[in-house]
Amino acid sequence: MQDIVYHTQFQVEDTYWWFVARNRIVKSMIDKYCVNTDSEYFIDIGCGPGAFTKIMTENYKVVGLDTSPIALEYAKKRGLNDLFNGTLENFPSENYNIKGALMLDVVEHIEDDKKILSEVSKILPAGGWFVATVPAYQWLWSQHDVKHMHYRRYTKKAFKKLVEDAGFEIKFSSYFNTFLFPLASVKRFFENLTDKKDDTSGIDEVSPFINKIFKKVFLAERYFLNRMSFPFGVSIILLAQKKA
Repeated sequence: MQDIVYHTQFQVEDTYWWFVARNRIVKSMIDKYCVNTDSEYFIDIGCGPGAFTKIMTENYKVVGLDTSPIALEYAKKRGLNDLFNGTLENFPSENYNIKGALMLDVVEHIEDDKKILSEVSKILPAGGWFVATVPAYQWLWSQHDVKHMHYRRYTKKAFKKLVEDAGFEIKFSSYFNTFLFPLASVKRFFENLTDKKDDTSGIDEVSPFINKIFKKVFLAERYFLNRMSFPFGVSIILLAQKKA
């Protein structure tokens, strides 16, 4: 991503509706499905400025990985020290007892998505967890994706196959950010129709009131995701285990 996106992300991650709701939803799903011992680590691949990594440290051992030195400098400002600057291919996994890999809105940034998932599989033991979120539907492509340097968006079917082909068994998958999907779809349609450009930060500004409403609406989905899978949404969440 562009450096200014990391800068803005660090400033708003703890309060902006999308980050807050997504992070809490994903954390609740990890708490439900993934069982780690005190000696086992999660690796947060593409951790960025480290907001989710910080949340995970409340209950788990976590090492954050990112290729951006700027992103990791911001992560250090959150008090995170277990960080690695480099690619997953160069990560010294032998120094950690990795039991889970996290990729929150990261896979779409990588040109060869099959290769990165193969590398994820290599560092995990049998039964190790893979947790990911990705943006949904190529027809929702917009300047937002361009600003964030995405290569693609996914359907749930396509993303599940990608993960399964890498040697994982899907335990749960769903679209999410579903309740706000109609608003997001209309917004993207008119932006593409008018060729409207995002601001340089890549994050839409909203008033404090709208931010509060959107956060509550999106966050409410966690109660349903504990019981069901949504048939559509702006994003996809997936939890899988590496096959023996």
